[in-house]
Amino acid sequence: MKKIHSASSRSAEESMPSTRKPRPRKTQTTRDAILEAAELTFAQKGYTGATVERISKQAKCYESLIYYHFGSKDKLFSLVLENAYRKLIEAEQALELNFDKPEEALRAIILFIWDYYQNHPELIILLNTENLHKGKHLKKIQSLNQLFSPAIEILQTTINSGVRKKLFRADIDVVNLYISIMSLGYFYVSNRYTLSAFLDKNLMAPEECSQWGEHIVDIVFKSVRK
Repeated sequence: MKKIHSASSRSAEESMPSTRKPRPRKTQTTRDAILEAAELTFAQKGYTGATVERISKQAKCYESLIYYHFGSKDKLFSLVLENAYRKLIEAEQALELNFDKPEEALRAIILFIWDYYQNHPELIILLNTENLHKGKHLKKIQSLNQLFSPAIEILQTTINSGVRKKLFRADIDVVNLYISIMSLGYFYVSNRYTLSAFLDKNLMAPEECSQWGEHIVDIVFKSVRK
């Protein structure tokens, strides 16, 4: 004999709170939302000003969820830094480069990094904050070297191609070259307000940024060409 459920009994069952665990997808969405909110808050308020309360309000979640997913504000900031670097490297890996034309590839890499800094000034702020903490959070990221390996490999492949085609010098230190490319854009963006005041012009105006990008390309090419 079939058991018949009345409409009222079904409604009662449907209204009962679920005891099932949250689905992994929902958990990941919450975690990602907290990371995004934390990145924005750390960039706006610095490490000290970015309280767990402020981050939770930005993420529209309970403070307890931040501790549940990340353990502490300190660990959260480490992951924010790692995530910021990861987004940079993944975007660089997505570049469509023709290594048979190493000069075009190198130019694309240089301008990509320069454009990324302009479009993601929060990265500059986060790194400035971490430098004030003497890199203690980045030191906790065991996979940091592996994270940067693809970016170095892309540049190394480009330089190797240029060397084979007798366009670039054979004694180029690719790590030093990568630091040079990053620093030429980093300093400009990180000091944009003071430099604009000193020089009495808006260095973030499109024409100024375009000119500086070409300047970086010119400096780098003069350093690598035979």
